[in-house]
Amino acid sequence: MKRAISILLVMILLLAIPHAAAGETTQSHIIEADRVLIYNPLPYDAKGNTLFSGTLTKPQEDAEPNGDSGFMPGLHKTGKDYSIDRKTPDTQDFWVCTDLITYRYDKCTFRLAAEGAHCRIWTMENDDLAFSEEQTAAMLEAFETTIAPTESAYFGDFRDLSGDGKLEIVTYAMNSLSVCGFFDTYDLYTKEEITVIDPDDAESYNYLPIINVNSRMANRMNVVFGTLAHEFQHLILRSAVLASPANADRLGSEITPGLWLNEGFSMAAEELCYPGSVAEQGYVDAYAGSDKVRLGMSYQDFDATASDVGAYGQSFLFTEYLRTQCGDGVFREILAYWRSAESVSALSEAQAIRAELTGEQIDALDASVSYDDAAAAKLGSEDEILLSKLALAFRLAILFKGSEGLYAIGASDPDMPAYAGTGRKIEGGGALLTECNGSFTVPADADSGLVFVGIKDGAVSEIYSVPEPEEGFYVIAANYNGEWLAIEAKPSVDRYLETVPVEPNADGTIDAANANGAIFRAVRTENGFRFECRSTSGTHVLGRTSGTSQTMRIAEGNDTFAWTHFADGADRLQADGFYGRAVLFGSLQRGFGYFAPAYFENTSFAKPRLFRVTIMRGDANLDGKLTAADAALILRTVVGLSYMNEPMCAAGDADRDGEITAADAAKILRLVIQLDF
Repeated sequence: MKRAISILLVMILLLAIPHAAAGETTQSHIIEADRVLIYNPLPYDAKGNTLFSGTLTKPQEDAEPNGDSGFMPGLHKTGKDYSIDRKTPDTQDFWVCTDLITYRYDKCTFRLAAEGAHCRIWTMENDDLAFSEEQTAAMLEAFETTIAPTESAYFGDFRDLSGDGKLEIVTYAMNSLSVCGFFDTYDLYTKEEITVIDPDDAESYNYLPIINVNSRMANRMNVVFGTLAHEFQHLILRSAVLASPANADRLGSEITPGLWLNEGFSMAAEELCYPGSVAEQGYVDAYAGSDKVRLGMSYQDFDATASDVGAYGQSFLFTEYLRTQCGDGVFREILAYWRSAESVSALSEAQAIRAELTGEQIDALDASVSYDDAAAAKLGSEDEILLSKLALAFRLAILFKGSEGLYAIGASDPDMPAYAGTGRKIEGGGALLTECNGSFTVPADADSGLVFVGIKDGAVSEIYSVPEPEEGFYVIAANYNGEWLAIEAKPSVDRYLETVPVEPNADGTIDAANANGAIFRAVRTENGFRFECRSTSGTHVLGRTSGTSQTMRIAEGNDTFAWTHFADGADRLQADGFYGRAVLFGSLQRGFGYFAPAYFENTSFAKPRLFRVTIMRGDANLDGKLTAADAALILRTVVGLSYMNEPMCAAGDADRDGEITAADAAKILRLVIQLDF
């Protein structure tokens, strides 16, 4: 009789439960666009801060192209000839780099070839490739009438160690055809300063502002003029660095603007002195054809071993953008900011550039894109966030070439090269441009913090920032040899992690029916996430084995993990309270999970991903179907004859009241017989 009464009560409930939807799904974000700019807003770090664009066509990543090396003079290697030679007024000894491969410096005798109000030009004795008298005269005229007055106006004054306001230009045949000239920063120190920095070779410096010019360029005088303009800016910028009160106690390790900005300023100096010269020399075309740019090179990436010539073009375009946005005085003002900075904390490109933006420009940048909280936290200060947004606007200015506003760059420059590959790790401050046909689905495995900018009909259609994972049900998976493998969210016999195959949906979710017990609940805590699952024996979390073992496991406890992007570009689960990094990776031999970051350099596995689980309302047994079996499972659980883990409870809670009761079974039966929709 009690059984009959129970059934009768259920039938009554079938008619009493209010209407609700049968299922819920989570769709990936879709952007209506013809082109999409994928931008990493994080600051550039040569060792990291890369974010994965998401799998655009297939899971592999393209090979990284090799860049061109560059010449970076440093401390001297000398022959130790410190004798003082008496010379006539028309000759003088200078320490110059006689070997650009080993950076060897030797003392050589030079003859005064020309002199003006702002410079002296010296020719090395016995140089068979020396500039002719006519070429030297042309060089003197170029510096006196164009370069010196232009750069003094646009950049400021240099550190005048000689006291007569004149620059020394030394010309000699260098053992390289690829180096047109250079400025050695150590020539701008006083003898007392060098004695502290390099006491062993303190006598082998010039203590004069000097530009070195390769006389092998004598048949390309336009290149010589550009080199003088370029290197003179480097000398002025370094003078500003050494003048800064904030650098007074940092002798030999001064804080200086990044090389990307320094080189950009020097390219701008060439253009200001000789309009059109940068394009004529091919730097802008090099940007448009650069594989490094195409593959997401940061605008701040100027590492000599990682950049190609396109980096010069990119830095030049950025400074052109700055001049268009802030006016012709922007370079001088930024260097003046550096000269006057009183504290080390003030010495940053972000703060210096922010000082040149108007309130209206800052408001427009802030309104253009809103970064995820986690990305904003990694950027740090408001100045860095603003610079990041400015760099995004700079990319869009290249694409739009507007006549005014944030997307104006001031010149008709080539388009950003488009990327047509499979997916990339994008450097901080870097971007990919990809073509699409009307719409673009943000990849499910795109790293949080990435910014996707839709471009349609020559305008921005949408700016979308990938959010950090939210609390909820996920499958933790990685692509191993073309197959997606996931951690099985239940203890194995020995409680070590097992792997199961799992296939994500096209919309970036995973159906509960296909998750095969790999569903974790991500619970946000003060220190990160707890990834936990529930079974009949209690709640289990991702943990590590005891002692010194590095293997991860399903364990009972309260382990908290921070889902973090680390410097090598890997996603890591960092365990709270454990010294080390918990790394998940696909290994068919042992499953997921070793506390060994070095293993992450192995190319046989991919980074772990969080895939949100799609749970159908009412599908209590997670078989992907809504049947009476789901109602039966709920009723058996209510009376203690069966067990439902947390994903099952989330699906079985058909009336969304937070509890599993007979009312949920009644709701499911109504859905099955289509009394509810």
